[in-house]
Amino acid sequence: MLVKADNQPINARAAGDANWITDYITPRNPDVMLKYQLLSKGLYRSEDIITAIWRYVASFPYKETISSKLITGGKTFIQKDTWFYPAETLKIQTSNCANRAFLLASLLKNHLTEPGDVYVVVGNITIDGIGAHAWVQVRVNDRPYFLEATQLNLPNAFIPTSQSAYNPIVYLDENSVYTVSTTIDIAEVLSARFGVCAIPFLRNYLCDKCLSL
Repeated sequence: MLVKADNQPINARAAGDANWITDYITPRNPDVMLKYQLLSKGLYRSEDIITAIWRYVASFPYKETISSKLITGGKTFIQKDTWFYPAETLKIQTSNCANRAFLLASLLKNHLTEPGDVYVVVGNITIDGIGAHAWVQVRVNDRPYFLEATQLNLPNAFIPTSQSAYNPIVYLDENSVYTVSTTIDIAEVLSARFGVCAIPFLRNYLCDKCLSL
């Protein structure tokens, strides 16, 4: 059972400005909508459209962290590990699990439009020592599946949600954030849970001004 949680502000951009975690899912962005149209063109079965979208995102080169630099007004801002908006990921393509999940969910939401059909999921997995991770949950024929955007083998990427190796903690879409328990605080999840992981891709995104909201 998912419980609605507070939207969490995150510092994940080179300018250092905080924005809401839900801002990274953008199904109505024109570039995202156009890419969806291109990927789904000529396909009629829902499974084929989902597979085409997944295969496109999963084929991007993987990189754990991607730095970015913004130069404006004579000032330089650097983010060592950047969250990109889906339209940006479409352009740079090289991406980590979080940026892939944002893009994959945004594309899928142009096809699966009912509330609860698509979520980005943040949690832990116990496969090959991965630990902290982000993936997508998709509902097909009223059944939920985890969709893994870092895996190019379809049988290994389309995963029943009962898979014990996947431990979802936070679910989000473009409107809301949910947790699996009323006792979980999303800021605590992002700072503490991921702070001990081998790939702390979320740990440094929280700041005093974010936590005070």
